[in-house]
Amino acid sequence: MNIYSIIALFLHIVGALGVSVAVGLEWTGLWQIRTAMFPEQVRPWMGIFTWVRKVGFISMLTTVITGIYMIVTYWGGKPWIIVTMGSLILVIALAQALTAPRMAAIGRALATGKEPVSQTFYKLVNDPMLWSSIQTRVAIVLGIIFLKIAKPDFGGSLLTVGVAIVLGIASVLPMSRRLHAGETSTD
Repeated sequence: MNIYSIIALFLHIVGALGVSVAVGLEWTGLWQIRTAMFPEQVRPWMGIFTWVRKVGFISMLTTVITGIYMIVTYWGGKPWIIVTMGSLILVIALAQALTAPRMAAIGRALATGKEPVSQTFYKLVNDPMLWSSIQTRVAIVLGIIFLKIAKPDFGGSLLTVGVAIVLGIASVLPMSRRLHAGETSTD
């Protein structure tokens, strides 16, 4: 390995850590605001979400660029790398399609005064699609880490990401059931 490969690997790992931190902070923030009673409990986390999106984007970009460099110069097109790149694209797509519009709606639903958060805010923060997005992205990131360690063949790589996706989605089912049960009991 030459100095450029070592620098690329270092930046790649730093980028991957940044992605992990961003997803972890997003999950933690969502967990915190879902039980908030007043807007002042939510506003600091909304500011963190803005920061997390920027750090997550820069980290993802760093990871992808250095990953492409290492593919071209060192690794080649190994099956686990191809699945990893596809998984990163899926993580980005989930964030843009499912999370970003819902977070924007949460920001709009946040009251400006001191009154308690609205029922609309509560429903938006507890949206099963929002939680499916974050928990599936966390699971996919963990699956990617596994791929980088185990370096399985194409079938094993697809199985790894498939299991991660299923576990991410399945982890939301208990929450969805509780929310649905709560909605029907208040009707």
